[in-house]
Amino acid sequence: MAYLPFARKYRPQAFDEIIGQEHIATTLKNAIAMDKVAHAYLFTGPRGVGKTSTARILAKSLNCEKGPRPEPCNKCASCQEILRGIGMDVIEIDGASNRGIDEIRNLRENVKFASVRGKFRIYIIDEVHMLTQEAFNALLKTLEEPPLHVKFIFATTRPYKVLPTIISRCQRFDFRKIPKRDIAKKLEEIRKKEKLDVNDEAIFLIARQADGSMRDAEIILDQLLSFTKGKVQAHDVTKVLGLLEQDVLFDLADSIINNKKENVLNIIDGLVNSGKDPIFVASSIIDYFRNLMVAKIAKDTSSVYITLSEEDYYKLREQSKLLSLDEILYVTYTLSAAMDLMKKTNLARVPLEISLIKLTDRTRLTSIKEILDRLSRIESSFARGGIQSRHATAEKSEKIVRPSVKPSAEPPAIPEEEVAAERDILLLQKIRSSWAKVLNFVKNKKMSIATFLSEGKLLKVEDNVLAIGFNKNNSLHKEALEVNTNKKFVEEAIKSITGEDVSLSIEALEGQIEESAASGITSIEESEIEEAGKNRPNRVDPIVESAVDIFEGRVVDIRENRNKEKA
Repeated sequence: MAYLPFARKYRPQAFDEIIGQEHIATTLKNAIAMDKVAHAYLFTGPRGVGKTSTARILAKSLNCEKGPRPEPCNKCASCQEILRGIGMDVIEIDGASNRGIDEIRNLRENVKFASVRGKFRIYIIDEVHMLTQEAFNALLKTLEEPPLHVKFIFATTRPYKVLPTIISRCQRFDFRKIPKRDIAKKLEEIRKKEKLDVNDEAIFLIARQADGSMRDAEIILDQLLSFTKGKVQAHDVTKVLGLLEQDVLFDLADSIINNKKENVLNIIDGLVNSGKDPIFVASSIIDYFRNLMVAKIAKDTSSVYITLSEEDYYKLREQSKLLSLDEILYVTYTLSAAMDLMKKTNLARVPLEISLIKLTDRTRLTSIKEILDRLSRIESSFARGGIQSRHATAEKSEKIVRPSVKPSAEPPAIPEEEVAAERDILLLQKIRSSWAKVLNFVKNKKMSIATFLSEGKLLKVEDNVLAIGFNKNNSLHKEALEVNTNKKFVEEAIKSITGEDVSLSIEALEGQIEESAASGITSIEESEIEEAGKNRPNRVDPIVESAVDIFEGRVVDIRENRNKEKA
């Protein structure tokens, strides 16, 4: 009889045998028991977590001669045919090979025919995301309203590539990565049934390397049995898969803890010369220190979060006692930064070695809590009148006491007037820094007001009142801005740009303003105003526009200067 790999031999044949997907198995069993089976399902998730196996179990449960039933009997002719992949009523389609519109058209024609043996005609389309958009569109109507005897089950590792219109017509189930401990438990069952010579540490290493995929774990176990001729040890796993042995990581961490620089260099040299990628080495060290962190924090329950043999777990816990949590975090942060640099250079070994030497040369880190406690003790000593010398020896008979230091008196309260004055100064500075934006904002809304406003000077802010001054030559500007509608418009513009709610006070100045919007305030350039005026369909002089605003009139006609025409 031909050899059957573990991944096929130990494929789940009932819902209760599915590992790590209890939420899905329970939902499907209840749907069958309550006769609420949907017409289309979408199974998504990473590779090797049971998507296709669950689809086949569902097909067997629906078409079982004693069913539909929550668990297939796996003995009737229908169950046996589906088990061997020869069932006439269960059609498995590879989405990568049958991705075109012609294949979907054939499917649409075939769904009309009744099932041969079972109650349902079931289509299982694996890697459904590989179908073309045209094929998806051709499937839409059939998928939404298929014949009552037809069920669709789609499986994919990339659900984001499936059209939303397809997903909306299916019940979606998201498969999760299988926990490492569940994988290890399943491998132990296989070891017991097959009477394999595989030690516990090797099983834990395989479970870690499988990264949540039961199929990957079973394939790795098959591969290792071929390599070792039936006897698998931990060093065989690390050799075949290129992993770092737990003892090497332990020695490296011990060298970091005890500041053994030369030992660190020797270990890294041996790993790199044996073909290990420096980035992989760094990530393995980070993973090891993560386990140290868990062992330190979780204590008695940390074995739940760490997949290690009992011996390695005990060594890990003992080593975690030699480091503070801050030191463990410091190591992981340093190596993470080193990995970013290693990915950008061809000399990946150099940043790794530099980082590890830096870690061995570190001084003991002091936590923030300890620093705060020290500061508190120092302040208490000052309050009591002095600090005793820490270097006083027992041989000295006289006591050295520092002069008493009286705690300083509380600072006098700042008068409310000074606080208000300071607030007004800061507000004036904020408005000045944004004045150019305010002018541009006003210009885009109303050119005349912007023209008048640009000739003013920001004087002061007092009690949230902004004073803007105009000299005698600009009395018309002052009068135009004093109009309530114009004043409110400017106030709203200031609030829109600066976020400050201020009132305007338009004042007359006795002297001449030599700078427009003094104190470095940028006003609208005359060329900008002139250009803006040219671009307007009917150019109106700003003074005229202001007069229109004051008297609430409107411009009837615009005539060019006759003298200009004569010239």
